Amino acid sequence: MLSELSLVFFALWLGVVALFVYSAFWAFSIRRILVAGLYRRQAFWLGAMGVYFVSLSTFLSIALTLELSSLYVNILGAVIISAGFTLIFLWIDLTVRIARRSDPLFRDTLRWSKLRFLFWFVTIGGAIGAFFTSIGSGFAEATPFGGVLFFGAVALYKSARRSGDRTFRKHLSWTALCIFLLWLGSQIQEPLSHFVSDPYLTQSLTWPLVLAGAYSLYRSARSLVPMGHLKSLETNPTIGLQPSATAS
Repeated sequence: MLSELSLVFFALWLGVVALFVYSAFWAFSIRRILVAGLYRRQAFWLGAMGVYFVSLSTFLSIALTLELSSLYVNILGAVIISAGFTLIFLWIDLTVRIARRSDPLFRDTLRWSKLRFLFWFVTIGGAIGAFFTSIGSGFAEATPFGGVLFFGAVALYKSARRSGDRTFRKHLSWTALCIFLLWLGSQIQEPLSHFVSDPYLTQSLTWPLVLAGAYSLYRSARSLVPMGHLKSLETNPTIGLQPSATAS
């Protein structure tokens, strides 16, 4: 019979998966009716990240709960986790660079144009390290997402404050919050495990952060769809308000 903590964990996990699935569905759906190519690209990335986070959270929950540790499970975990290091930072890097174009003064937030090369080196190194650690010692021993994600969240938040596009400003703010919450959730799980012996309790304490991150991803996608950026599906002239001005 399932304990109360396991039921709480299961409910939180269902909430996380449902929100990520809904975020991906929303992002891919609105991508088809967005006018601006910039918003279409961002919607695609939000949908892709939603799919990835569903895969990651589902794999980790099932494998850790059932204590799966075979070589094939570790290889699968290695692929999912190491790919995450690369995909998430690629998403951040592209978004920060696009955000600079929406800044009327074209400012280089946190010197991103220079530091991004260092971050890519760290990210690729972390992905390779996570891959071999997952295979050799088990995916549970892989290093969680590190400071690069935190720095990326800060860069996105500062970019949001500088953006001249009101729609993109909201989008960047929600994206920054999503990345920060997911980073925080990945960082506190291991320290908590040293003080809390029950794995369900540890997961139940960290999953609310992931749930909040999933909600932020949904809001990030939702923020891309003011009426001014939607294609008119009818000939009604009242549809299709002018979009927010975007600095080129």
